[in-house]
Amino acid sequence: MTGSAFSLGEELELRKVEYKLHRDLWNKFNFPNLDLAFGNWTKIKYLNATADALETDVENIPDDKGGLYMFYVKCEVISGITEYPLYIGRAQKTQTQNLKKRVKEYFQHFSKDNERPKITRMFKYWANDLHLAYITVDENDEIKDLEKHLINSLLLPMNTEIPDTEIKQAIKAFQ
Repeated sequence: MTGSAFSLGEELELRKVEYKLHRDLWNKFNFPNLDLAFGNWTKIKYLNATADALETDVENIPDDKGGLYMFYVKCEVISGITEYPLYIGRAQKTQTQNLKKRVKEYFQHFSKDNERPKITRMFKYWANDLHLAYITVDENDEIKDLEKHLINSLLLPMNTEIPDTEIKQAIKAFQ
């Protein structure tokens, strides 16, 4: 094996993520009065062209609202079908937290250290293609509930905590 083939193989292995596609889990997500179609989310590129600072559009994220946010990788090879969700989170609206503040914290605190290794990995390998989608939600209790149900339904590769005990045990049993 040539050095370049080995290096490419190593790089591919380091960027491998696992998705769990399970219709039964998707069907458990039941919020009939809420349209979470991706077209309803505001989508922005998260980092600037050199991936060393936040993109200017981050400043337009509401600082007086809470909601859900999702980091995803966007590949332009086949536009429109190559958006890979990596992580979903929440930001409640409180005196100390809001949507803008929460999404900025990821770059400020987790992109360069090992406090949250999967988030650090997300930035290390996909920073140039990392996008953010967010949707505002008015009620803090609804925000928490939606995040929990989305994590349990989608099982995204960079979310480490699975709220549902049965799902968490099932995943651990087969790792």
